[in-house]
Amino acid sequence: MKKHFAKIAVVLVLMTSFFSGCSFKDIDKRIFVQGIAIDYTEDKEKPYRITLKLAVPTGSLKESQGAKYSYLSREDSSLAGAIRILKTHTDKELDFGHSRIIIFGEKLIDHNINEVTDFLFRRRDIQMIAWVAVGDPSAEEVLKVETPSEMAASPTLTNLFSQNGVESAYIVSTFLFDLRRKTFEPGIDPILPIIRVNKEKNKIMVNQSVVFKKHNEHVHLSSKFTKSYNVLSNDINKYDLRVKGEDHQFIFSVDSVDVKYKIDTSSLEQPIIKMKIQIAGIIEESFKDLSPKELDKYSKFASNTAKENVHEFLTAMQKENIDPLGFGLRYRATRLAQQDTLSQWENIYPNVKFEIHVDAKVKSTGTIE
Repeated sequence: MKKHFAKIAVVLVLMTSFFSGCSFKDIDKRIFVQGIAIDYTEDKEKPYRITLKLAVPTGSLKESQGAKYSYLSREDSSLAGAIRILKTHTDKELDFGHSRIIIFGEKLIDHNINEVTDFLFRRRDIQMIAWVAVGDPSAEEVLKVETPSEMAASPTLTNLFSQNGVESAYIVSTFLFDLRRKTFEPGIDPILPIIRVNKEKNKIMVNQSVVFKKHNEHVHLSSKFTKSYNVLSNDINKYDLRVKGEDHQFIFSVDSVDVKYKIDTSSLEQPIIKMKIQIAGIIEESFKDLSPKELDKYSKFASNTAKENVHEFLTAMQKENIDPLGFGLRYRATRLAQQDTLSQWENIYPNVKFEIHVDAKVKSTGTIE
């Protein structure tokens, strides 16, 4: 037995001589990439321009002065080739483990986004929990904006989507893994936020979105439709609703939202999506005096307005033949015993009828006494 163990030990020692050393690098030999911007150059030889936002090392965040970030840009025929060259532009190893924001340029989504996303999905050092967005007028301009409120190691762009900073019904948050899933999953279309830059290039605005259809097509959504999407997708619980009814006009601040629906195809001649929505909140602003005794009346006005907004959004998505809410995915998931459910849904969706019931509850007219 002792000879047997001795032979095993000798073999293990010899095997270790063929192992390569550890590739770990100390933190002072790394530079962290905070964000990635990818644009389309319209140059056939070098169609892609990639820009990296690098965090400048500092001893103390409170005492840091001067530039908080530096930038590297490169045009190339491939993104992998551009990154290889950019590595020669710095003395430290590029670390993508902290890249929490990836921005696509407007021209890029008009051209072909699939090649770019394929690169991002394959790289093992790019986090799938990074947020993705579209930059207007370009991804590079958006990435390079440094707002007055931005702090070192706390980029403004990540605060927009993490909900640790601003919270808004107009902001759509999409992870890279979610983009991949919805890109390849039949029955649902991916949606990304649009980040715009002002003329002075010192402020960014995020209140619109874009829905990607198949075959490299996409549809831009207005601020109103972006908010409607967030409400119906159950991604938010708070939003404001402008209510107009008879001789009253007020802002209904909703703090509770519950959306449920089912797809009824019992009648093949007229398929129906039956949607029930429950919202509750208080009146935040009014242009006339409101009586607390007429809360039921105000609730009815709010229900009618919300119903109109939802119906307008759903019919607009149906007209554009896009499905960001995933009605097709729900249809396929609830009819597993049937065959070719995707083709069935493609024939049903253009003719489906929406039956919407909204139950709004105005709890008070505010704290005015």
